[in-house]
Amino acid sequence: MRVTYAEHLVSRKAGCLGAWCLLTGPEHHLKREALAWFRGEADAASRGGELTWELLDGPGTRARDLLSRGQTVGLFGGARVIVVTSAERMDADEQRALAKGVGPLPPEVGVILVTTETAARGRRRVLRADLERAVDAHGTIIEFPALSADRAAQWAVGHAKDLGKELEVAAARKLAQQKVGTSLAELALEVEKLAAFVGEGKVITSAHVDEVTPRLIEEDIFRLVDAMANQQTGRAVGILRALLRDKREHPIRIIAMLAQAIREIWQTKLLLERGWKPGREADAEAKELLPQDGRRNVLAAFARRSWLVERRLSQAKVFSWSRLSRALHALHGCDLAVKGIEGRVDEDQGAVELLVVQLCTDLRVPFWHSRSGEGSVG
Repeated sequence: MRVTYAEHLVSRKAGCLGAWCLLTGPEHHLKREALAWFRGEADAASRGGELTWELLDGPGTRARDLLSRGQTVGLFGGARVIVVTSAERMDADEQRALAKGVGPLPPEVGVILVTTETAARGRRRVLRADLERAVDAHGTIIEFPALSADRAAQWAVGHAKDLGKELEVAAARKLAQQKVGTSLAELALEVEKLAAFVGEGKVITSAHVDEVTPRLIEEDIFRLVDAMANQQTGRAVGILRALLRDKREHPIRIIAMLAQAIREIWQTKLLLERGWKPGREADAEAKELLPQDGRRNVLAAFARRSWLVERRLSQAKVFSWSRLSRALHALHGCDLAVKGIEGRVDEDQGAVELLVVQLCTDLRVPFWHSRSGEGSVG
């Protein structure tokens, strides 16, 4: 059985005893909440005995040992639950062996696999498909997708209420959209910090958020792209210098985020010219023209972050196709040079600043070939 965590909260049909369970997805705060509920359920089912709650680390877990534990009842007369964290980091051969061994469990024993879905070179590590199918056949898979900004803001309002504070809706949206993002663990910490900041005060306002919470780099990149779209060179360079100097952001990260923004603007412009409008389904042919990788697809980005739509729409209307084309070529060339793949730069920060000037004004950044054939800038 496969359910979302929201569906699980409604039905509470998915118990952890007598079955395998997989908690998967990027929202780790809710996974911890689910584990706490499972532990309470298993403790109640122990009926006077003492619950055996074991934690194993995925990379060190062996299939034979886990399967053996799964057939052994608790030592102290109560239920037994084995939790494997970072399950996707188990050795591939061990995952394969575990998938073959997954089967019925004693009614007082449960095995819970929890993924952390760590990134390696930009690629998300997930559980092997055969192991996931085996768990699905003998238990429950509970999915924990990333929340939308609206749902994350609603959650933040509720968390503030639990702390005895009223978080204004506008302030909650600012936290989710501009300041912290939609990770509930980070939102929880920020709301708790704001609750302490207002002290005896009962209301947390947008002004409090501005005073206490630093802005997300994504918000600065939005402001930078807006300045470039409107060819406001001075403002764009000022935003960039603040990122480099005050927030100590690495030039390569800034280049990557600018490139992602330009790609999304390109796709949005393409969709607009094919008659797409927000709230409507794009036609099949238009979808085929977009990247199929969800991490690069603008419609997937809109589904995750609905507030992004209006921003990309306004930027797509300002950028011409020729400017977008020149921007992508300039970003690619600067990226190669800064990484030392093709060409050379003496100062990464200076190269990115020249890049931003070019994206604002259409001036050519001075990349050239030296007599030795080595590219150079600055």
